Amino acid sequence: MSKFIYKLENVLQLKERMYEQLTMELREISTELADERKVLDGYILSLEKENNSFQDFQGRQLVASELKEKSRKIAYLKDMTKEQKVVVDRIVKKEEEFKQKVIEAYKQKEVYKKLKEKKFEEYIEEEKVKEQNLLDEAVNNRYKAD
Repeated sequence: MSKFIYKLENVLQLKERMYEQLTMELREISTELADERKVLDGYILSLEKENNSFQDFQGRQLVASELKEKSRKIAYLKDMTKEQKVVVDRIVKKEEEFKQKVIEAYKQKEVYKKLKEKKFEEYIEEEKVKEQNLLDEAVNNRYKAD
């Protein structure tokens, strides 16, 4: 029996490496997204605290500078929250794009795997036929000799 050689083995290995690389990049993007969401949550929490603090100040008499400072801090936190939402949205889009790339790479890899399996099954059948022919020939030669 001869050795099975899959002519597209290099292509299959390349597809598998591409899939693994894209999967790794997707994990990195997901980690980055989680980190940026934590930052966003921090801004939102700080903004809520400042808003609550500002409402508490409204019941008392304040110095104009304190009021101005609180307003500036709230405005700053609103701006930072808005900017962070943009960052998170950008990363979410990037993550979705990579998910599609990973899915496509997986499909391509699976196509080549199935093709390899099919070629291997064909190889096994061809080997069975060859073996049967050899056996038939050996039997025929034996009976001819008698």
